[in-house]
Amino acid sequence: MKICGIVAEYNPFHKGHLYQIEESRRRLGADTAIVCCMSGDYVQRGEAALTDKHRRAEAAVRCGADLVLSLPLRWSLSSAPGFADGAVHILRHAGARYLSFGVEDDDLEELTAIARLIAEKSVEEAIIARMDEGMPYAIARERVLYARIREKAGLIAKPNNILAVEYLRAMEAQGAAMTPIAVARRGAGHDGSGVQEGVASASYIRSLVREGRLEAVRPLMPEASFDILAAACAEGCAMDDLTRLDCAMTAVLSRMTARELALVPAAAEGLEHRLAAAVRQGRTFSEMCDLAKTKRYAHARIRRMLCSAFLGLEKQPRSLPGFSRVLAFNDRGRKVLARLPQTEEGPVFLTKPASARRLTPAQLAEFELEARAADAYDLALPAYAALRPGREWTRGPVYVRP
Repeated sequence: MKICGIVAEYNPFHKGHLYQIEESRRRLGADTAIVCCMSGDYVQRGEAALTDKHRRAEAAVRCGADLVLSLPLRWSLSSAPGFADGAVHILRHAGARYLSFGVEDDDLEELTAIARLIAEKSVEEAIIARMDEGMPYAIARERVLYARIREKAGLIAKPNNILAVEYLRAMEAQGAAMTPIAVARRGAGHDGSGVQEGVASASYIRSLVREGRLEAVRPLMPEASFDILAAACAEGCAMDDLTRLDCAMTAVLSRMTARELALVPAAAEGLEHRLAAAVRQGRTFSEMCDLAKTKRYAHARIRRMLCSAFLGLEKQPRSLPGFSRVLAFNDRGRKVLARLPQTEEGPVFLTKPASARRLTPAQLAEFELEARAADAYDLALPAYAALRPGREWTRGPVYVRP
């Protein structure tokens, strides 16, 4: 059986995501199993997802995926390199021999060359030197690459290309026997507004939902995915207003000292002092992020750091995920599950939450972080009073029957 991996957030699953799955199968064969590694209840932009991970995973399987595995919290809230490292690690140990990703430019040869160039020590040192001059990482990287490859460096300025390069770098660094498949993105850009070719970005869809315009979303999503989102909204189980988390976030963050903030992942170069000043002055999470942002430190990095601080994540040596939860599957996905290897080098694939108690102490600590984060997420939902706490310990995967 051919197994193709896809790294995703599906926040929410829309027609562009459907196209990627269909195009991947078109290239590899109709019997190809699509295995997705998906962010959990919090996503890489440093905010809560529109719906919880099980609902988003079910939507993916109902729309063409066969198996959805979780990317644990620490890696979901990581920068692009950590995000890619974690997802590639999970997918290659899940048996994926192909990795499909969306790009603005489907020139795999050039993207692979850039991935190898970024991994060179001399390039890393040149980027750090530019950053020491006060330049943001993304601009420093582009300037250094421009000096080496001129106009081709512009490829790394586009969001999907950036992640593609990181997936390619991670595959090579991990010695992953995976063949990359670059699928040119259709429709609106990554964070674009509006609709192009019938496809809208996930950020635009979220904005419509949070403006109360749910029906405007219907034509932008596959029917099964829309139905799951609409049901979540009707049940009070959608994060249709991010400010619902503000009270909890500001209560936690405003009590944190610079010393405590220095322990947060990605805190460096005295940034913790700027964060400490921002959390004392800001009255909302968004305001705290705006106060801490500078030309050097991108808004996304600040959001990830403060979200990590709120959820109790601390720095640790660079590592790869020790476990991944099975979130949803169909019959073909069940066949993949039956073949999942359990090796010392790979993550533990959890089909039952109770199995988490058999994890190593370090793995269990990560699982417990995820469990507390899920409870914090649920407390901010409109229906929180009716929800049972501790869902991470009780909720099993969704089996989508034919």
